[in-house]
Amino acid sequence: MSTVQDLAKAIKAHEEPLVAEYEGLASAAVSPTEKKLAALVLGYQKFQLKSLDLFETEVPDKFVAFGSITSDTVNVRRGPTAKEVSLFLAERGTPVIVKDVKGLWVEVRFAGGREGYVFKDYVHVETTGE
Repeated sequence: MSTVQDLAKAIKAHEEPLVAEYEGLASAAVSPTEKKLAALVLGYQKFQLKSLDLFETEVPDKFVAFGSITSDTVNVRRGPTAKEVSLFLAERGTPVIVKDVKGLWVEVRFAGGREGYVFKDYVHVETTGE
């Protein structure tokens, strides 16, 4: 029986070649509305592929939501305050699992299992968890 990690890798391998097809769709768009829609669909496809990376490591037993980073570059901190050291930077559109909310901060997990805190204004919640 396949693990969720194996299935996510297989789905990603199957879907990655389609990105070129979506890029072709965006290139073929003529009207402003076609271009806008094609760009949105392409962005969604790329986000969907990046989201599969969240399955690389064990998914937390509990989480608040699924979301993405909304600012160009965001500090991911060791604790829920701006005084905490920045562990690493996250870029706009990076998918995250929101593990908890602590005041103005959210505890998040990234692909590969990296975790930290991000100011809540920089995380867009996509779907609620349990």
